[in-house]
Amino acid sequence: MEFVYIIILSFVSIAVLFILTKLMGYRQISEMSFFDYVIGISIGSIAAEMATNIDLEWWKGVSAMVFYAVAGILFSIISQKSIKARKFISGQPIILINKGKILKDNLKKARIDIDDLLSSARGNGYFNISDIEYAIMETTGKISFMPVALKRQLNPKDFNFAPENEGLYINVILDGHIMEKDLANANFSKEELERQIRNQGKRVEDIMLATVDNKKQLTLFDK
Repeated sequence: MEFVYIIILSFVSIAVLFILTKLMGYRQISEMSFFDYVIGISIGSIAAEMATNIDLEWWKGVSAMVFYAVAGILFSIISQKSIKARKFISGQPIILINKGKILKDNLKKARIDIDDLLSSARGNGYFNISDIEYAIMETTGKISFMPVALKRQLNPKDFNFAPENEGLYINVILDGHIMEKDLANANFSKEELERQIRNQGKRVEDIMLATVDNKKQLTLFDK
């Protein structure tokens, strides 16, 4: 009986987590602020406790999870409305390298040492610290680097060349199923799609992925 009760509680906690995640929005771990991280850990811990502690009344666990989720949403709204509140809740970016000079005091402020900075630089492809003009620690804890002019990547503008805008590639077939809505967004008829597939000696159910570009060029990927 206890096993069945745990299964039920686990299902309820997963369902509540799914709903709260939908409400709070999707963010990658690397994009989460410290406050978002704490909220996420707290909700996850409550969900785990709720699923395994049969002595805990289920509504108490759900209430606590909802409270943390609402707090996260409210702080997010406040951060959007107020710059001062945003700086207080999420913090501010910290300049670690300014015009090629490492700022020791700012390293202390960011709670990292020179080894952490060098490791992050290598992870971004900079093995020579003198190749970096600026380094900034974002509020998420990620360090952004700007190389010196001679080390930056070339782009078409450097060659006075304007590449053609490719636009979006729209998926019109996924796993052998025609995506009717996406097909309409691509302004591509179902009849034309099926005709081009037949001309290539293929069937819709044999296609893993089919995309259409802004020139209505169809690209097929077999299963």
